[in-house]
Amino acid sequence: MRLSAYEVMPALAKHGSKVSALLAAGDEPYLVLSLMDQARAFCREAGFTERDLFEIDAKFDWNLFTEATQSLSLFSEKKIIELRFNNLPDRKAQTALESYFSHPEPDLFLLISTPQLKSAQQKTKWVTAIDKTGIVSFLYPPRVHEYPGWIFNEAKRRNLHLEREAVELLAQNNEGNLFSVIQELDYLALYYGDQSISEAHLKDALTQSSKFIAFDLSDAILEGDIARIHRIINAFEEENESAVLVNSLLQKEVATLREMLLNLQAGQSMQQVLSKVWRNKQPLYQRALSRISLPLIKNVMKMMVQIDQATKGQLKENPWNALRRVAFALSGERLLSLSAVAVVR
Repeated sequence: MRLSAYEVMPALAKHGSKVSALLAAGDEPYLVLSLMDQARAFCREAGFTERDLFEIDAKFDWNLFTEATQSLSLFSEKKIIELRFNNLPDRKAQTALESYFSHPEPDLFLLISTPQLKSAQQKTKWVTAIDKTGIVSFLYPPRVHEYPGWIFNEAKRRNLHLEREAVELLAQNNEGNLFSVIQELDYLALYYGDQSISEAHLKDALTQSSKFIAFDLSDAILEGDIARIHRIINAFEEENESAVLVNSLLQKEVATLREMLLNLQAGQSMQQVLSKVWRNKQPLYQRALSRISLPLIKNVMKMMVQIDQATKGQLKENPWNALRRVAFALSGERLLSLSAVAVVR
């Protein structure tokens, strides 16, 4: 069946046991990644405890895919096989997919992501083969008149309730920049939780965040801009912002960098690794990956656990000082240990 992005998850909830795959085709990274994340989470809840991930390029050995479809581990009854295409499927890929979907395995769920398919490509045999037993979703950026509705739905997914005027203001301020909208929604979710957000709330949040928003800190870290990092963290501390918020956002950034480094270590090219992030952020990540190592990430993750303890009063340490050390370490400065003492209760 062919469904829009917002129809996919309800369809999986209703027909999940009968659906063999999801094909998500689109050129807007966030739309593809978001839908794949939701489908992956659904599969895990449905008992698909094992997962094989394949990055597909022209040199990919399709025997690996065939072997994966024919084997389950002793500890798993269901498995996700994820196929990420950097380019449109070539003849070998199309043949392999047509062959598999002629008799799909009931204990496998295929998650397939590709660049957007043109109208003629959407009618090819391999797509229609998936269509028969799976879900096919062609993902397009929301058009101008669809944009407010898209923002509202994305807010709803984060348990945010935006009043109509707030949605319109957010749409006007971002002019179709999906990545910017998602950043601001994540920021609002951390600050306001599930309370209703009016236009006044949004204006206040944007004003407060416009100078030293936490996402700017992320960019400064990726760039290795020590002076800028220092200014941003100082401003957060002086304005009594939440160290928990900053630590949470940095944890997400560290997790992204860790996954990228693991993929590079597994043999993926830099181009493949960077294709998972927004195009305008790729130069920043490439610069960061050139100086950050997995051992450093491991140390930073330990420190971030301690920062969380410091914010809860379980360690005698100013969490902002610890955040500075983490940020400086990720920027290329030497990582100092967190000189803190556990609080005895």
